[in-house]
Amino acid sequence: MSFAKTFSCFSTGGQNLAGPLPSELSHIPFLQSISLGYNDFTGTLPIEFAEMRHLVNLEVNGNQLDGSIPPEFWKTLTLQNFNVVENTITGTLSTEVGFLTNLKGLHLSNNLLQGTLPTEIGNLQFLSYARADGNQLTGSIPTQLGSLRLLQELWLHENLLSGTIPIEFGLLAEIGELRLFRNRIYGTIPDQLWDNKTQLKRLDLQDMLLSGTLSTRIGDLQKLETIRLRRNRLTGTIPTEMAKLRSLRLAWFHLNQFSGSVPLQLCSRVRPGFLEFLNADCGPDGAPAQECECCHGCCDRNTELCQLTDDN
Repeated sequence: MSFAKTFSCFSTGGQNLAGPLPSELSHIPFLQSISLGYNDFTGTLPIEFAEMRHLVNLEVNGNQLDGSIPPEFWKTLTLQNFNVVENTITGTLSTEVGFLTNLKGLHLSNNLLQGTLPTEIGNLQFLSYARADGNQLTGSIPTQLGSLRLLQELWLHENLLSGTIPIEFGLLAEIGELRLFRNRIYGTIPDQLWDNKTQLKRLDLQDMLLSGTLSTRIGDLQKLETIRLRRNRLTGTIPTEMAKLRSLRLAWFHLNQFSGSVPLQLCSRVRPGFLEFLNADCGPDGAPAQECECCHGCCDRNTELCQLTDDN
């Protein structure tokens, strides 16, 4: 394959291209963007791509790439977006990822990465999107992630992470989506999580080992659209302050240990175009663990069976 022309972007996404990634692209002077997503490329990431002095964007997502990420990539200091989502890449995430100080997007989802999240990710002060869900990552979530003041999305769900939710997440003033679900995270939801969250639209903490209560401060998250807390060990009552959430569209509280009724104030939000999905432990009929006059789905926390209600 020959590339004689000089240009800044090479894009051939979704063309059913097969074979190894074309390392010859590295010979194109001043090439800034390589976008080869959703093809059938196989093999490993070419080291030659890491040697490109002007590379800003690398997208090879949705292929059949394997092997580990070559260490040379952590020295590609011009790189702003690195996307290897939906491949079968193995190995660990190097501590040298912290050298990519211009990085804005780190997309590693749905691979076979193992090991821990490096604390050095906290050095990436321009990072806005961090997605490492659907891997086999272990250990605790680094507290250093709280220093990523421009972070808008953090997806760490469906891994093997443990420990607690860092209180430093209270510093993430720009966060819009926080997805930690289906890990082995335990402990309480830190009060700091509600600090300065004017942009938070989606909070996914379901299917874990969280305990404690749900703070009344949740009513301050005026842009919150989705909250999923299903299948934890949360106790106390569902705060009436949730009725303040004018943007809320989906709320999952079921398969916890909440007591009391679902607040009538929250029920007043249940109607088309407002709160459209509300689930709680309001089963079985006649002996609900939690009364709910408006839930769309009622679950029995003993049997973990859920059913849709006739009224909604």
